[in-house]
Amino acid sequence: MKVPTKLVRCEWPPNPGVSIGDARFNALLQSIKTNGIQDPLTINLSWFVIDGVHRLSAARILEITHVEVRVWTGTEFVQ
Repeated sequence: MKVPTKLVRCEWPPNPGVSIGDARFNALLQSIKTNGIQDPLTINLSWFVIDGVHRLSAARILEITHVEVRVWTGTEFVQ
């Protein structure tokens, strides 16, 4: 399901050394700019990112307004 990027919550920076200016993050930005986000983010029922913080950050930087997500309840994924 697609949700607005402004509704998804996360902590930033997620990992030291992986941010704007870092070669890996810059490569991710370029990949998303060229190909879009290929894997959905995983969020919990509170709209908090479990997996995909870097993709969400890149989407916000690139002004992508909606991202594909999977919702994890703690025991299963829901649509």
